[in-house]
Amino acid sequence: MKMLIFLLFLACLGLSAGGPVLVMSFDGLGSTQFTAETMPRFWALSQKGQRGEGCPPFPATTFNGHATLATGCWPEHHGIVANGFIDPVLGPVGHSARAEYLQREPLWVAATRSGVRTAVFGWPCGTGPWEGVAPWRLQVFKEGVPDAAALAFSAQALQDGARLVMTYLSGTDAEGHYHGPASPEVRQKLKRIDDEIAPWVERMLAAHPGLRVLLLADHGMGAMGRRVDIRPLLGQPATVIAHGGSAYAYLKAPVSGEAMRALAAAGLKAWRPGELPADFHLASNPRIGDLIVEAPAGTWIPSATSVLAGEKEKIGRAGAHGFDAGTPLMHTWLVALGTGKTTALPAIPLWDIAPTVASWLDIRWEKQPDGKVVEGLR
Repeated sequence: MKMLIFLLFLACLGLSAGGPVLVMSFDGLGSTQFTAETMPRFWALSQKGQRGEGCPPFPATTFNGHATLATGCWPEHHGIVANGFIDPVLGPVGHSARAEYLQREPLWVAATRSGVRTAVFGWPCGTGPWEGVAPWRLQVFKEGVPDAAALAFSAQALQDGARLVMTYLSGTDAEGHYHGPASPEVRQKLKRIDDEIAPWVERMLAAHPGLRVLLLADHGMGAMGRRVDIRPLLGQPATVIAHGGSAYAYLKAPVSGEAMRALAAAGLKAWRPGELPADFHLASNPRIGDLIVEAPAGTWIPSATSVLAGEKEKIGRAGAHGFDAGTPLMHTWLVALGTGKTTALPAIPLWDIAPTVASWLDIRWEKQPDGKVVEGLR
């Protein structure tokens, strides 16, 4: 009897410990881009695992999405409310993917505090210690660093005993912006991802028994046509920080009813912070400004304030994001491998990812995040 109890105890320990976890984010890779035709190797792999879709926060941007993935929190709580914003104390923040702008604990900090050896490569907001805590290994994002470097870093970290590896990859974001989400350039990039990274993932799964892999992204991408500048419609000077399909306006005076009607006549939705839909999870954070505007799918809002800057901005708007999760093209690909299941996954809010990973590795949070553990991934 004692031996049986001891063996059961060991089995419980093994179940609790599990294998390592690898989280890989492919910037801008939407659920509609992931098909058996565009990515046959990954599609075949997904048949041995679980496939679903990720639902990004509003606005669906790179820094916002990655902060949500990292913290398990809504934007109003983690504070990265878009790629850029104005903080009431700090002033304009043009590049929000820095650790000091995070207002809630990222997963790599919770893991480190829990004694889980963690490595982070290029992840937005993974730029240094947060409240004095840094992961075991950290490689800060640098322009021009190839995905091959991310794979080499991740493979070495797993070989050296990392229990959690979080890796940012270029995905299809740049190609989608400059050429459109269904362009030949995007299809070529998808093929390259499939040819180069799918075999690497297979090797990692073979080399590390019990390894669980999450393949996901921060947002999808939609094709753009119409452009609407909201500044002439506001009826007063304003600072507008746009994120493709949506924008924050920072005003000197309350927005008038006339301005709200002008925005509606242009086909735009506009909310004062207290009027925001509850499922946007933004209203309580003052970084969002005085007016939040969203364009319909296919329409983008410019940030540029000069003709020259406007022409330059147009070059990168063949595709755009920044819409809410109700826009299907904003959904991301999502594949789970090594979970021991082959069931389909539902559409999963990105804030549920970090709590799920934390449950796999017995990671303790200082403050519980907003997301919950995904039952289908337990």
